[in-house]
Amino acid sequence: MRGLLFLRLLCCIGICCFACEAAGIMEALTTEKLTRASKMVILGEVEDLKSQWSETGEKIITRATVTITRVIRGKSASNQLIVEYDGGEVGGIGLKVSDVSPLRKREKVLLFLRPKDADDGPDVFNIVGRAQGKYTIHENGVARKSGFVVAGERSEIDNNIPLEALIQKIRAVATENLKE
Repeated sequence: MRGLLFLRLLCCIGICCFACEAAGIMEALTTEKLTRASKMVILGEVEDLKSQWSETGEKIITRATVTITRVIRGKSASNQLIVEYDGGEVGGIGLKVSDVSPLRKREKVLLFLRPKDADDGPDVFNIVGRAQGKYTIHENGVARKSGFVVAGERSEIDNNIPLEALIQKIRAVATENLKE
């Protein structure tokens, strides 16, 4: 009897571990897919971060103030915008989301964005594709992304790519969309 109970417990643990791992796997999003799903693509620098409880109090969100240094796709009425994403820390309680690559203060980034709800104002955005829609720009001019696991071919994802080559790909897709 005890052996049967132990076997059931092991099975439950195995199923839970497998289910948790599978939940963090994303569909691979190419630069083309990210661009088409975005209303705006920008280069910028993260100026400020503020974590808070969501309006419903069910989760922690972070709002990052990003100063725009270059608009690659779309239009912006100001030189700053707010990027909101799940996760952060409030009062010693933290939330880390497996497919979100958190922004860091003073980080230089390229972001694929879509407007959040109209109620939050015109300058509040979410990152398209969660971690896949954020590139960190390194001093050597290389754009890198991390913080996610994808199903399928990783070779479809542009990573460790020169920034200007990535920008050219984004603009080519954006121009193609205008012709359609």
